[in-house]
Amino acid sequence: MTRIEDLFISSANDGSAQPISWDALREPDALQEASLLDCRVCPLTGRAGLLLDMRTALQYRTGNAALLIVRGLRSFQWSEEAFERELLPFAVMTSAPTVAKRMWRMDLGLFPDGELSVEGKAADFFLLDAHGIPEAPPSYSDHHLAQVKSDLPWWESACTVLESSSTSSA
Repeated sequence: MTRIEDLFISSANDGSAQPISWDALREPDALQEASLLDCRVCPLTGRAGLLLDMRTALQYRTGNAALLIVRGLRSFQWSEEAFERELLPFAVMTSAPTVAKRMWRMDLGLFPDGELSVEGKAADFFLLDAHGIPEAPPSYSDHHLAQVKSDLPWWESACTVLESSSTSSA
């Protein structure tokens, strides 16, 4: 069984999944209303991974999770208004992929107040079915991560890759 983390570690897009119908690596705003759950940066491998909850995404009717992997990482920039909180879901309001000078970049505008920019040599996008999570996202109000984690796609979640794309296959 494949775990989401296994996809991040290997980042091998073997092409066995269906090609993606709405490609987040190429289409502006393809990730609208998806929720950014977590990000990982691995300096050892030069990768960043963005873990997304797709249950509220506007463009995707299948899949409850997604993983966007940036390989050959050049930069990772996060900003948000600093304030005390337990949990605050960040919904993607805008997603803008660009290619320039053999680099791929994604800029995300997040609600309520976050911005994320990640850039590298190439990227992979996996639309996933994370096993064992409910159809609807959890309520985050007055909860800690440990209380809602079982209702979220997470790095240790078993998953099936439904569709995928890669910038190196363009």
